[in-house]
Amino acid sequence: MGLKDMLSRLRMRPDDETAPMRRFQVSFDDDGANFVTTPEDLGLLRQGDGQRSTQEQFLVLEMMEEAGAALPLPNGYAVRSRDVAAMGPEEAAILGLPPLLPGRLEPKVRHNTTSRHFDVSLRVVLEDGDEPCRRTGPVVTIGSETRYRLSPRALRVIRAVERHAALEVGRRTEADNVRLIAEIQAAQRDAAPLDGVSFSLGHIDEFSTVSPASVSLLVEEQPDGSLAISPDLGAEVDPSAVSSRRHHVEDEGPSVLRVGNQLVMLEEDQAEGVREVLRRPHIPAEEKQDFYRAPGDFYDPTRVDVDLHFGVRVAGIGVIVPQTFTDASESGISWFGGDPTLRPTDVLAGLIDSLPRLEQVERDVTAAREAGRTAVAVGDQVVDIGDERATAAALHEARDRLEEEARASSDASSSADADAPAPEEPARRVQVGVHVADAQDVADALRGTAVAARPIRPVDYDSLARSPYPHQRDGVEWMAALMAASTRAPESSATRVQGAVLADDMGLGKTYMTLVALRELMAAERALGEDPRPTLAVLPVALIENWEAELAATFPELPFGDVVVLQGGRDLPRFRLAGAGRETTTTVTSLDERGMMRDDAIRFSLRVGPDHGDRRLDVPGRLVLTTYDTLRSYQLSLAQVDWGTVVFDEAQTVKNPDTLATRAAKALKARFKLLATGTPVENSMLDFWCLMDTAQPGLLGSWSDFRSRWVAPMKDADPQEKMRIGEELRALVGPFMLRRVKEDHLADLPPKTVYGPEEGPSRVARPDLGVPMPAGQREVYDDVLRDYQRSAGAQGAALKAVQGLRAVSLHPAARGDGELGTDPGSLALSARMTAALEVLDAVRDKGEKAIVFVINKKVQRSLALWLQDRYGLPVSVVNGDTAAVSTGSSPTRKRIIERFEQRPGFNVIIMSPLAVGVGLTVVGANHAIHLERHWNPAKEAQATDRIYRIGQTRPVSVYLPAALHPDMTSFDLNLDRLLQQKTILREAIVVPEKVTEDELADALTLDPR
Repeated sequence: MGLKDMLSRLRMRPDDETAPMRRFQVSFDDDGANFVTTPEDLGLLRQGDGQRSTQEQFLVLEMMEEAGAALPLPNGYAVRSRDVAAMGPEEAAILGLPPLLPGRLEPKVRHNTTSRHFDVSLRVVLEDGDEPCRRTGPVVTIGSETRYRLSPRALRVIRAVERHAALEVGRRTEADNVRLIAEIQAAQRDAAPLDGVSFSLGHIDEFSTVSPASVSLLVEEQPDGSLAISPDLGAEVDPSAVSSRRHHVEDEGPSVLRVGNQLVMLEEDQAEGVREVLRRPHIPAEEKQDFYRAPGDFYDPTRVDVDLHFGVRVAGIGVIVPQTFTDASESGISWFGGDPTLRPTDVLAGLIDSLPRLEQVERDVTAAREAGRTAVAVGDQVVDIGDERATAAALHEARDRLEEEARASSDASSSADADAPAPEEPARRVQVGVHVADAQDVADALRGTAVAARPIRPVDYDSLARSPYPHQRDGVEWMAALMAASTRAPESSATRVQGAVLADDMGLGKTYMTLVALRELMAAERALGEDPRPTLAVLPVALIENWEAELAATFPELPFGDVVVLQGGRDLPRFRLAGAGRETTTTVTSLDERGMMRDDAIRFSLRVGPDHGDRRLDVPGRLVLTTYDTLRSYQLSLAQVDWGTVVFDEAQTVKNPDTLATRAAKALKARFKLLATGTPVENSMLDFWCLMDTAQPGLLGSWSDFRSRWVAPMKDADPQEKMRIGEELRALVGPFMLRRVKEDHLADLPPKTVYGPEEGPSRVARPDLGVPMPAGQREVYDDVLRDYQRSAGAQGAALKAVQGLRAVSLHPAARGDGELGTDPGSLALSARMTAALEVLDAVRDKGEKAIVFVINKKVQRSLALWLQDRYGLPVSVVNGDTAAVSTGSSPTRKRIIERFEQRPGFNVIIMSPLAVGVGLTVVGANHAIHLERHWNPAKEAQATDRIYRIGQTRPVSVYLPAALHPDMTSFDLNLDRLLQQKTILREAIVVPEKVTEDELADALTLDPR
């Protein structure tokens, strides 16, 4: 079918003289660009009607609105200058924006930066000479009417010059002048071409500028055992020079450090981070271990990079050995004590005393080499690993010795008295040098208490607005029982039930069950004559609307005193103390005997406590909904509240013990903490340990013990052994975790069928989903392979080839700077898209709805236009940029999906699997097409589960289209087979093994078979 024939079947009118709808009219002002049409035409565009070029404009503007880059107007959209400048050439052409400035900007510098009369002026130079110009927002006008769009870099430079020129002459400080030079030179360093910006700054060119990515900590131990702390701005900046120039950052706001011929540009948060470190350059010896354990208690982690790594500078040699704070706090080593010199490689084998330690050292060596470092920390020693051959030999020697010791120990054990009873669970009871009997007794007592727990009263299901499923009754009663047990023991008891993990599969109704259990606990407390404590629910911002909707749908009458949404733009301002500013952090010397911060050590920023009367946040019986960001920002205030229950929804957010979110979560005081997550293990077993340790501290012991007992044996186990280990671990966790899957508990859930080009586990073969590449696609695919063969052996060549094959297999123009265009005939250039169209045509014929999952944003936009042309529908896009919560009239994900579902009959929507893992339910669709596969099969399963959950009434079909190559196994088939191998065994708690690019480079067939 030709383009004209296709257009004749659609409601979209081709551009012609009779079409009444005009394109958006664009105008510019100081804030940016305005794109306007008539309100009537805008309404037609939202319904999918209108001529094609105007529909193209509308889709671009709608996607920008969803990304927060365009603001809706009654008759169009407003786009800020920076977003106009940042547009790609394709989007700019569609919107009718002027071309980029073809000439160059040339600066002229007068006076030195130390002069209060320092000045920089700019002129525009075109091919035929200088031209007078004026700027309006993102465009410059040459002469009377010729307009050009400014690039992001040109706009940045012009704005910097204008800001400086606006300062009163004679009052310009050196910092003002240096900041201008730093901004200009920072613009010069951008990775893109110079975009028409050409600079010669004369004598100023002798300066170089540095823009640090973050502010971290440089730590050096002093002779008295104390620590000297200085701000670390990266390898390019001398930390001693930073400390000696503290006067450069004394003023609030952005700052510039002038270090010799180097200008260090600090944004506002970075400057405040430097000031924070300089305000506390010394940690007393008695607080040293507390600092290692929790550096975020000493420095604000929102401004200083303490969550990830810190550098240990070894005195005398300058070796930097990165170490996570978790490892630092567990190692028990003296980081700076003992011999301050670098140990030779030949001592390495003798420092490794166990196979788990060996595996850790091997990982550390690999990470060090990838980062270009030549030293690693082993125990309290720093070892030279610069000689790769000697290092490998030392590690091999250590492995031979340890394996021989293990065999000797096993032989000795076998020759012992055969009648002697085997020790019960020796791996759990004893670890070398560590006695864990007491910890094991506590864990056993906790499990016993949890098993015997019962709700305070029978759960009242009759008063609910909707009846629970059987599995939901079980879940409510499990939570209610544990919550009741948490109230029956003294809060100081080591065996008190403190929390649990609700790890049900996505779609089983975790929010519904949680709300009912919370109501039961509060009702039981009232029945006992107690005032129920307030309840806190910490959520991703995308789930606030879901929780509010679930409250309305579950209870005819609100069981809580009221509901507060503690978030900016909602209820946060009325509970924030005027003038309180940022909450201060404290050291462990400010903690009480329970490890909580003393009241007199805290500066509150929220109204908490009885002194605020009815205006306090923590009134009895209140449900407070907040976000993880708000928890981080107001952790001190929130940590002072005696919460009844704290719920962490999508609790994988607090899976990392090094992050501020996790520390804030553990610092909250509550009778009971419930962590709800469908993915209790997202990246590693550290996730699972951290979640359980937050819910019920001590149940699984320390991370070091857990790693030795569970993580190390699972590392190289085959799938069956992993399954056995996972089941054993789940039994150990016992009643503190509830984990069910949909297929086992939703009897009325319709069937789900996954279709792929080949048969596989839980897979139905549909050969029509495998489509041979068209000639053009195959030619580009082969070009990628030829480039790889020419550069084989070069660093990164394989990964570059994998990325190229991935893009080309989606569409031949998706690679690099290729332009996909707006011609719907481009669909036929892609084998995958051809297969997807056959599926969509069948879905249309059934009058049903489909989601097409695509990650590439450039492809998302073009595909939406192509499908809009083909089916005569407004096709929306939901990706990672789409706003999670409404701001004014901007559409949220929830509203976009409602609009998609409410359209009768056939409809299609494009989504990114990166954007739909949290809080979205799209049961109006029952077809999912994974047009672009995600590297991680767990993410792909989360995306599919948006349509396969409670509320779905129709059979669900999932499609995996693939592009085939006539002469070799294609990228798509290789990836599909690899993802099948990596699929998680859901019957066990095991690590979901994400496919890495390195694995792809090793596994994909790059040569013809």
